[in-house]
Amino acid sequence: MKTKLTNRPVEQVIASIRALDLESVKIRLMDPELGEGWTREYAEGIEQGYRNYLTMLAKYQDHAEDILLSKDVDEFWHTHILQTIKYTEDCEAVFGKYLHHAPHIGEVTSVDKEKRIALAEKTRRLYQREFGNERDYSTAWIGISVKAENAAMSGAAIRAERAAMSGAAIRMENAAMSGAAIRMENAAMSGAAIRMENAAMSGAAIRAERAAMSGAAIRMENAAMSGAAIRAERAAMSGAAIRMENAAMSGAAIRAENAAMSGAAIRANDPEQAIAMVA
Repeated sequence: MKTKLTNRPVEQVIASIRALDLESVKIRLMDPELGEGWTREYAEGIEQGYRNYLTMLAKYQDHAEDILLSKDVDEFWHTHILQTIKYTEDCEAVFGKYLHHAPHIGEVTSVDKEKRIALAEKTRRLYQREFGNERDYSTAWIGISVKAENAAMSGAAIRAERAAMSGAAIRMENAAMSGAAIRMENAAMSGAAIRMENAAMSGAAIRAERAAMSGAAIRMENAAMSGAAIRAERAAMSGAAIRMENAAMSGAAIRAENAAMSGAAIRANDPEQAIAMVA
């Protein structure tokens, strides 16, 4: 199954092809030093051939890679491609994707020549279906007006030797881009997973650190409380000791005082003993 050139409606694509501004391409090709030195009339004729070619690609997408284009139309395409920003924007505006150019690489073999003869015939039939008689389809293909009686003789008719050794390439670029997008998405997701894992680990580390700090705080708090309890307990014990000591001393003092007072009282109450003691 071949990949379609575009998913846009053909009418929309053709309208976009007609609306293309290709003046800068013609100016380059008319330049005698940097371009091909074409006259404006000739450049505009080839411009029409280029638009016809793009239209054929859009209308016959199943055969797009088989449609040959004339050498000068191919040169017009090359010049358009060299204006990379414009060409990319024009492709997007017309097809919604980039239209690749596939030049022939390497020696032209006998097999290549036979294939091109077959493709030239196929191209002729498609252009004839689209543009009518030989003069009209030949003019549409090469891009310049060709008189009917001179069409075959002039080489303007659709022939393999007049065709460029290149053509359109319709590739599975969407699949490749999708694959890249999938890989990027997976990478992004993997990165997200890594970040989430790191975040989880960091969170765990933070919680562990906080737990350790909390434990330390608890231990410190317990130690402080224990110290306070010890101090309080010691204070209570010291207070008890002080009170006991004071009580003992007070008791001794009371007893001493009572003893002294009692003795005095005895002595005071017993004058004989008092006199005896004095004597």
